[in-house]
Amino acid sequence: MKGRYEDENLYWIPVLIIFVFLLPFILKGLSFSYKYYLFVLNMAGIYIILNVGLDLLSGFTGLLSLGHAAFLAVGAYSSAILVDQFGVPFALSLILSPLVAGLFGFVIGFPALRISGMYLGLTTMGFGFIVKRMIIAFREWTHGSGGLDVSSPVLFGYTIKTDWNNYFLIYTFVVIAVVAGRRIAKSKIGRAFMAIRDSEQAAEAAGINLAKYKMLAFFISGLFAGFAGVLFAHTSSFISTDHFDILLSIYFIIMILVGGVSSIYGAVLGTLFIVLLDNLFVPLLKDQIHFWFNTQAGDIQSLIFGLIMFLFIIFQPMGLYGMWLKMRIYWKLFPFNPRQRFT
Repeated sequence: MKGRYEDENLYWIPVLIIFVFLLPFILKGLSFSYKYYLFVLNMAGIYIILNVGLDLLSGFTGLLSLGHAAFLAVGAYSSAILVDQFGVPFALSLILSPLVAGLFGFVIGFPALRISGMYLGLTTMGFGFIVKRMIIAFREWTHGSGGLDVSSPVLFGYTIKTDWNNYFLIYTFVVIAVVAGRRIAKSKIGRAFMAIRDSEQAAEAAGINLAKYKMLAFFISGLFAGFAGVLFAHTSSFISTDHFDILLSIYFIIMILVGGVSSIYGAVLGTLFIVLLDNLFVPLLKDQIHFWFNTQAGDIQSLIFGLIMFLFIIFQPMGLYGMWLKMRIYWKLFPFNPRQRFT
């Protein structure tokens, strides 16, 4: 049986994909600072890939992760070391590095067999600190906290250097990640994830192997994060431990909450909303807020993000995608909407 909010009309998807790939040309024609906008969109695209995996873990399976920046770091450093120090082709690193991050996720999934909720979140947070110490400890390969220069990606003999070219590389994989996330969510695996989230006891009674699917959820989420890490490393050209702190993991959770948990499209919308807000609109507000309240830039950012999360949790718990679904249902029923009052 189709759910009330089930979206079966997917004719707009090809149009949206075409718009995504035409967007750089539109920005170039409208603004002289289009290079900065492309850089911001590139970061958003990388985070979208990671958040699709995070939503499968936290949204669909209900397993809280506060250490996803660590999976991003594992993918980034693995690819940088494989490509620049071992001579592995970038195309092969796109396969190997996410697998490394996925294996880390598989290992971190073991505590999920016995703990859940905030305790699991604290465990994944601890994993983030462990990865940071590992990066510093293996300084012979990672250069420690001083950071590591990373080469530009090379595909089919072509070196991709500029933000313009990186945009098409990143968003090609964004489309693949979103499609893969949707397929997983609609598959038997996705239904098992949701059953575990709703009730572990009921899922186990229905014959679902809790250990298998919890470990699989962490592995898949690690794959997505590792893939995002590869793109982050080679398109940023420089990585360090400062890029992967605990605040970034919280940043990802905010994106998922704002976009709408248990929704792949919500992960996309939430990521775009927060990244664009942080890089385009918050800077415009900082001077005014600093003038009136005499606060630091970091305090302003924390204030704004905290307020956004508070407002969404209280007034729009289904997130941006849930808001869109409600609007679509409203206009589909109009003028016979049940809230409409006639005299």
